[in-house]
Amino acid sequence: MAEGDRSAPAGGGAQRAAEAPARGGRRVRLDRDAIVVAAERVVSAEGLDALSMRRIGAELGADPTALYRHFRNKEELLVELAGRSFAEAPALDPADDWRVRLRAELRHELERYRVHPELATLIARQPDDEPRLVRMNERLLAILADAGLSPADAARLFHVIENFVVGSGLYATLLEHAPDPRVADRAAMRRVYAGLDGETLPHAAAAAPHLFPPQREIFEAGVDLLVAAIERAAAQ
Repeated sequence: MAEGDRSAPAGGGAQRAAEAPARGGRRVRLDRDAIVVAAERVVSAEGLDALSMRRIGAELGADPTALYRHFRNKEELLVELAGRSFAEAPALDPADDWRVRLRAELRHELERYRVHPELATLIARQPDDEPRLVRMNERLLAILADAGLSPADAARLFHVIENFVVGSGLYATLLEHAPDPRVADRAAMRRVYAGLDGETLPHAAAAAPHLFPPQREIFEAGVDLLVAAIERAAAQ
């Protein structure tokens, strides 16, 4: 039977830690948190493709069938793994200007992709009805409401912002893990463009000294544009 099809008692809510049979005859204490922490270790060390219930069982020294008492299948575990990446909220002071809070929120969201680069794609494809994502979206929509946007304008710009943050996070991950090191070498790319023929490619050659800045600088420039767009929408 495939892992994704295997069923067991529902894993939702708090589960009591249970002793699971382990290789060598000893007993291992298992609960949802221990399983997720082990899964995070596997993903960080070996990548998302290496993650399986069997591999997590080996990491914990437990029979992998015991994991199904806490998670119905691998898919449920992946949802929990991705959701926990968004569980921590940034420290926002409600008395601060909405611009300050917006910048802090977006930097926090971007960091979720950088802290767990192997989970970036998994996080991006999670449906937005996951409770921790709903709470994160509520924070952002509240900031947009405080900026003076109507619910319709807030909803529209909310999706623009989310696309920007998710795209920035995934792109940063791709740069950091590209097989060709030149992709992440911003100075090398500037040198390539500086050597272009100024007659046939005048704009690219002229922009060469300013192209390919650090990704963090690009992200902050994008946030500046979003803040300006929100201000214009609120003024209308």
